[in-house]
Amino acid sequence: MFSDLGKDFTWIQRHERIILVAMILAVAAFGLNKWLDKSAMDASNKAAVAQQVAAVQHDADQKIATAVAQQTVLFNQEQRVREQEMASLVAAVASRDAASTQRVVTVTLPKTTPEAIADLNAVYPLPTPLTIDQAGSIPTVDLQQFTVAKIKGDTAQADLVDTRKELVTTTASLASATGLVGALQNQVTGLNAEIKDVTTAKDAEIKSVKASARKSKVGFFKFGFVIGYVAGVITGHYLP
Repeated sequence: MFSDLGKDFTWIQRHERIILVAMILAVAAFGLNKWLDKSAMDASNKAAVAQQVAAVQHDADQKIATAVAQQTVLFNQEQRVREQEMASLVAAVASRDAASTQRVVTVTLPKTTPEAIADLNAVYPLPTPLTIDQAGSIPTVDLQQFTVAKIKGDTAQADLVDTRKELVTTTASLASATGLVGALQNQVTGLNAEIKDVTTAKDAEIKSVKASARKSKVGFFKFGFVIGYVAGVITGHYLP
């Protein structure tokens, strides 16, 4: 029995370097395997997170696109209404100016004093119409100028009101267009962010696949190395 123990001890002494190398290789292989496991797991987790971020950004972009589409439809509808309103205001101003010009031509034709007073009373809403006696010695041409001034003043006042309406319409159109442009810019920004997130997710997925492949290759290498080493030890030290 003691003889057998002595032989075993002698064998250990002979092969202590081989045993030491085998132990070092075992520890190194264990550590490398743990590092590869962690590397592959980290890469997989990063890929999963990147995909989730890309999915969230995609959903956000879909909502932005829907909102932009709705806003575009509303803008087009409002724009058609504004264009019709603007065309109506422009036509009203043009028609009023033409009528005013014609009235001025009419009231400045050669007329008698009673006719000039009648034109004056037609444009001035006086509680009591002006009479020939009240007009006294006012020249007919002056009476006509008073009438022309009132016609042009009323026309200018009405045109000013419509011009203000045109300005309000233009301002509303500009504000709506600015809002739509802002929404489109948000959509472009979202799409750019989605492209970036998708690219990041793809890169992370590639890294994850490479990490898994590296782990697999190293595993096969370790297996082959150990088999080869053990075979070399057996053939070199045990076979005659």
